[in-house]
Amino acid sequence: MTDDIEFEDEAEPEVEEDRFRRFSEAVLYSTDWTVETILSQLRRGNIQLNPNFQRRDAWNNSRKSLFIESIIVGLPIPQLVLAEIKDSRGQYIVLDGKQRLLSLLKFTAGEGDDQEGFALSGLQARPDLARIRYKRMEEEAELKGVLNAFLNYTIRTVIIRNWPNRDFLYQVFLRLNTQSVKLSPQELRQAIAPGPFTTFADDFSADSMQIQRLIGRTSPDPRMRDVEILVRYLAFQNWLTDYRGRMKDFLDDTCARENYLWNERQERVRIQAEGFALAIDDLYTIFGERLARKPNSRSFNRALFDALSYYAAIPDVSAAMRANQEALTAAYDALFLEDEFKEAIESDTAGLPNTVSRVRRWGETLNEICGLKLHLPHLAEGRITVDG
Repeated sequence: MTDDIEFEDEAEPEVEEDRFRRFSEAVLYSTDWTVETILSQLRRGNIQLNPNFQRRDAWNNSRKSLFIESIIVGLPIPQLVLAEIKDSRGQYIVLDGKQRLLSLLKFTAGEGDDQEGFALSGLQARPDLARIRYKRMEEEAELKGVLNAFLNYTIRTVIIRNWPNRDFLYQVFLRLNTQSVKLSPQELRQAIAPGPFTTFADDFSADSMQIQRLIGRTSPDPRMRDVEILVRYLAFQNWLTDYRGRMKDFLDDTCARENYLWNERQERVRIQAEGFALAIDDLYTIFGERLARKPNSRSFNRALFDALSYYAAIPDVSAAMRANQEALTAAYDALFLEDEFKEAIESDTAGLPNTVSRVRRWGETLNEICGLKLHLPHLAEGRITVDG
């Protein structure tokens, strides 16, 4: 499936002024690295491309080939943007340019790599190089000039050092992508907070047909929206009472916390993730392709899905929903006529009042229609608590 499902945008509160003041501490400078230098840095692990990212490859071989051709013939290409890892001088995470770096790695892959480098195809400026592989460029004397042009090409690289906090990189990340396909902040999370939990979330979501169905794909999402959906569900299940009204911070903190606590919590998290996948099946059985969509909308509403998925993995809830499907779908439709519920899934969806409102209101609906006695969240003195 190639037509990704459209996601409704979610507004985050503005970054506080005191966080912006610290942005001036960051040091940015530009350098020109040759392709040969960049490949060396990649293979030594100094420029970090998570191995899992390679199965989230968004470019086909034709697009990669055109990129390689641009380098060979000397056409300008976009700059790379790297951030130096704190306390690891000379090691970098990638803020902009992952697909380009992955193209370089996959073209030059050879002995010791998972697969052979791809052959160039679909070329426009140098069709004579069609079907040429990097290994052949290295071996054949008549291709020495092509090899030198490729390896000696310089790529402008912006490096950020002494960045003050995650918000700074987040702002850079978003602004780099305002003119292109909007990327998920989860990609930045995976880079800044690597660990056993984020690796698990990546692997599980990539392999889950249910999560892939939610985003309209049959393969892992290059923008990692599938990973974020799982992380968001687990955050609501485990840490809802710690939520303070900034979804980005909430998910950042969840990744950091679950990474740190992985040894003692991994079994629980794995069971929750498996239950989540089964719950998605149940929700599709009840709501079909209308799942997490407002009336007359094709866009997936993450705020609405927060509410629907929060209770869905509870065994009694799953059975009760199926037993009361007709009444439940009618009640679901009626919720969109309630001004308070509509506001909770449309306006300031990350805010505390609306977050509690939509999750609580759907819980009340399940209790009323299905005869359940679910523990519901409520807001008291600016904090979320759960009944019972």
